Amino acid sequence: MSQRKMSLNVQQEIHAPFRIKSAGVSLFVIFMIGMYYIANLINLLPSDEAVPEGALGLMIVTAVLTIVVEVALQTVLVIGAGRVEDRSESDVAAEAKASRNASYVLTAGVFATVASMFAGFTQFEMASVLIGAFLLAEVINYASQLIYYRKNA
Repeated sequence: MSQRKMSLNVQQEIHAPFRIKSAGVSLFVIFMIGMYYIANLINLLPSDEAVPEGALGLMIVTAVLTIVVEVALQTVLVIGAGRVEDRSESDVAAEAKASRNASYVLTAGVFATVASMFAGFTQFEMASVLIGAFLLAEVINYASQLIYYRKNA
């Protein structure tokens, strides 16, 4: 029997404007890193301490990881795109509507944080509610951008 090697050069491209790709990448990054944060946060919440050991490290790692991954992936997108098209009126409108949706979620999260103070939450638990609101607001922002970009396309 003889072995044959086959070489396939398959190149897949996503034919979408840069802003849609950018919002999609950001949505994926924020969602995945948010899941990492929540998975590690669940282990810290049962603690009786006001600020559990490892909480600061988790927040720093999450913030640095988000920044590094976002910068790296957005740089790859820009290099792959070659150039970024100018913003159109529909892009500006989509981003404004998405920001509006995110601000509603963030406002609700701030109110939930204040309400948690009256419910007897520890400082760490209140901070966790607020960070969760930030994460959810970012997910809503990027998901809304994708939806509005597709509607306007």
